[in-house]
Amino acid sequence: MQLIDQSMYICRRKGCHHITPKIMHFTIFSSIVILVLINLVGGISFEQDVSLNLEQKKLLDQFKARVIDRLPHDYMKREIYLIKWLRSNNYNLDRAEDALYRNLRWRKEQKMDTIHSEDWSDMWDNDYRYYIDGRDKMGRPFLFLELKHFDARKLIVQGKGERMLRYFSKAWDEGCNLIQELGAKYGNMTRGNVVFDLDGFNAVQHVCIQCIPYMIRNVVDFVQHFPECLDKMIYVKSPQIMEQVLTLTKPLLPAEYGNSTFVYGTNKEVWMAGLREDFDLDQLPPGLGGTKLYKGMEYR
Repeated sequence: MQLIDQSMYICRRKGCHHITPKIMHFTIFSSIVILVLINLVGGISFEQDVSLNLEQKKLLDQFKARVIDRLPHDYMKREIYLIKWLRSNNYNLDRAEDALYRNLRWRKEQKMDTIHSEDWSDMWDNDYRYYIDGRDKMGRPFLFLELKHFDARKLIVQGKGERMLRYFSKAWDEGCNLIQELGAKYGNMTRGNVVFDLDGFNAVQHVCIQCIPYMIRNVVDFVQHFPECLDKMIYVKSPQIMEQVLTLTKPLLPAEYGNSTFVYGTNKEVWMAGLREDFDLDQLPPGLGGTKLYKGMEYR
């Protein structure tokens, strides 16, 4: 049985460079992100996301009846949105309801409905940028972030830790909202991807001890408020030093999150071949061998 407001198809790639259970990223925060989200990025198909058995559909109907009168936005009332909360809580109605209501409170407290109309020039003008212009071969959006333009330690030292957290929330919200909008329009997507360019990794800037509390909070926010938003997290130009970060962060999270992700080192032929399995060159930025300049992107 498929959800009534979604139908179509999905294709999966084969032969990717697949590392498991090792996971790499550019900061302790990002390493934790990978481990937390690993159960979300193991290659879940569209059909898996929208297909339910009879018992699951019955639980979804019950869940919808319990919460629909308290949902402030139309997109939240759609089955494809509600099933994310139910499935991420193992089809436990009480837990799913509590998680959804906590999300509503968080969105109200954080003023998430107006976050994209706020002035973010202080972040953007200082090269703290992310991009959501690109699409994969299935038309799904992906969030792109370049490490060389991001200095988490500098923001923390300047007393902008809370600002940084809110900026991360803005990025996740914008990306996940775009997936919802395109899914509603075309009916063939439920998740997107994230691509990180790790070129420019610097231990002083990117393995910041004083940043850890902020980073953990950001991870918790994402997991609690954006369930099943991502399919894959892809990392290119990953330095070997990140193995040390993995050793520190892996014990912090439950074992079930140590499944798999997609990581590429500094060999251009290898990471280019991997990226081209999911992306056409006209959707990748020049730094990843592509030809697309995203809005506001500058290469120096």
